[in-house]
Formats: sequence, structure tokens, C-alpha cells
Amino acid sequence: MEKLEVFCQSCHMPIHCNDQKGINADKTLSDDYCIHCYKNGEFIGYCTVEEAIADSVNFADAAGMTPAEMLEYAQKVYPALKRWKNKKS
Repeated sequence: MEKLEVFCQSCHMPIHCNDQKGINADKTLSDDYCIHCYKNGEFIGYCTVEEAIADSVNFADAAGMTPAEMLEYAQKVYPALKRWKNKKS
């Protein structure tokens, strides 16, 4: 399995292998988004960047952070990600 070192441009989850990549509309693997955020060329579920940041605390344990640390991290990182950059709420 190919080892990758990229991050989802929606949720910033590390993407370590092709199995974790989202799927484009043409059924190819997305180079930008993970399988949890992107399927068939569309984002899974609609949310604003603020809602995505608030939801990030649910993944604090998996990231090895406290909820407060995760929230602070997401507030800094998410607005610069491709999905959210230059978008209004």
C-alpha cells in the first residue's frame, strides 16, 4: 500500500493511503479530500466552516488532543484549507 503524507483539505485528517482518499465524480481518487468528506465529486453533508470547526472536537482523542486544544487548532487551520479558503459562512 502506498504511503502518503497529505491532509484532507476539508477536515485536515491525515491521508496515509489511497484507501482514505475521497472519490471524484469520474470515480478517480481525490488528491484533496478524504473519504469521510468527499464522495462522487461532492462533499458529504453541508456545513459551514464554523460548524466544521465546532465538530472537530469530536475527533480530539484520535488526534491526541484535548477538546480545547483541538478547537484552537481547528480555528487556526480550517479557514486556510482549500474547501473553506475565501468562503463566507
